[in-house]
This record gives sequence, structure tokens and C-alpha cells, in this order.
Amino acid sequence: MLRPKPQTAIHPFDTLHGTDTSGLIPGHIIVQGTTARLEELTAYYGVAPSILHGLLDIWLHRTSPQPIEKTVFLDVGAGKGRAMLLASQFPFLRVEGIELNPILAAIASANISLWHNDLHANALSPLHLHHADATAHPLPAEPTLAFLFHPFELPLLRRFIRHIETSQATHPKPFDLLYANAEHDSFLDHHPAFTRLWMGSVAMTPSDHLADLAAIADQKEYGSTGDERCAIYRFKGRISHSTPQHGTKQA
Repeated sequence: MLRPKPQTAIHPFDTLHGTDTSGLIPGHIIVQGTTARLEELTAYYGVAPSILHGLLDIWLHRTSPQPIEKTVFLDVGAGKGRAMLLASQFPFLRVEGIELNPILAAIASANISLWHNDLHANALSPLHLHHADATAHPLPAEPTLAFLFHPFELPLLRRFIRHIETSQATHPKPFDLLYANAEHDSFLDHHPAFTRLWMGSVAMTPSDHLADLAAIADQKEYGSTGDERCAIYRFKGRISHSTPQHGTKQA
């Protein structure tokens, strides 16, 4: 049974909306009922609302993206769906999520149903969840903004990036990637198909930081500094090894 440790720390987001996106669920529990290997996965933990809001604000105002109303937000490793719900408060063409674990996918679906009937949701975008493998499920045909809250360790991230390359080769479209808790940024920094548009720390609000500290208080593996190291990448297509690579990356 997929359950976080008993806890009293419920994120204010869930208190306001009556949803279930709180809790920290380790990889050895998430791997159950999936075809993934434990070493490929990380833990489930819902992104702080202020982190996603801040990262979307940077994407919108600093990276010259495609118009948001023509862009699909794709939550990769959607977990319980918090990032999907938050993204739906922006005017995306639609918000999609992909989640491999069947119980997490069921919780996310229930949260989406609650969200549709929530007067406080202020939703602007339709929501669609896929219980599927993100490294194989078809990517949206429209311009896409993929969101990763460090859902994969490097072997699975490599497979997901190859999936993007394959998809782009047959169905090219603008494709940006938001990477929060960017543990494997060096892999993307050196990948010839991607250009880093921005990297830096995104701060939590004080209330989000307090909720973070409360949620992880009973364990030692994870900490909270009140911010997240994040990066934004854009798919540019594979660059020939004979072609000089001119830097467009920004610190």
C-alpha cells in the first residue's frame, strides 16, 4: 500500500483546496507496481507553490517563450499532481501529467476531480493525466513546456531525453524544459540538443518554507534551505560535432 509516513504536516495548499498532495514518499515505495528500477527513481515530494510560480515567471519574462496560450504544460513524474494543479492557474493551452505509479496516478486523478469543483482553484487550463511511462508515452504535438521536479536519476533521465529527441525528429515543435532541484544539470548542459536559457535559485515564500521544514522534520535524508536550484533549457536539435558551439547559456 502506497502511503507516506503518518504525519501531521499538511501543506497549506491542501488545507485550502481539500486535496492530497502532501507527504514525502521514498523511491523504494514508489517503485512498487512499476517496471522501473529503484536506482532510477527519486522520492515523491510536491513542489512548493512559490517555487513553481517563480520558475514560471522567469520562463515567461526572461526566455522569450512561445505564447503560453499555445503551449502545453507537461508535468513529468506528476506524482499526486500538485504541479499540474498549480500550472492550471496559468493560461496554458492545456496541462498534462504523466505518472508511472498506479496509486500515485489514482491520487492525482482524485485531486484533479476535486480541483474541477473547487471555487478557490482559479483554474484557467484543462487538465489531463496519463498513467504511463514518461520515457515512452507520446509527447504533445503542440509547443511544450516540460516540468521536472527531479523525478529521475540519470539513467532514466537519459531515456527521457532520448524520447524527446526521437519525438522531435518526427514531430518538431518548440520544446522547453523547466528543471527544479536540478541534480543532473551537467548532463543537460553538455547535451548537444539542449541550450540552457537560465539557471539560479528560486526562493520559497516563508509559509512554503515552514511547511517544507514541518514535512521533513522526522527524517534525515532530505533538508530544506528555503530555495531550489533550478534551470530552464530549450531544445535546439542535435548539433554536428564539426559545428562550433557558440555559447548562449546564461548564469
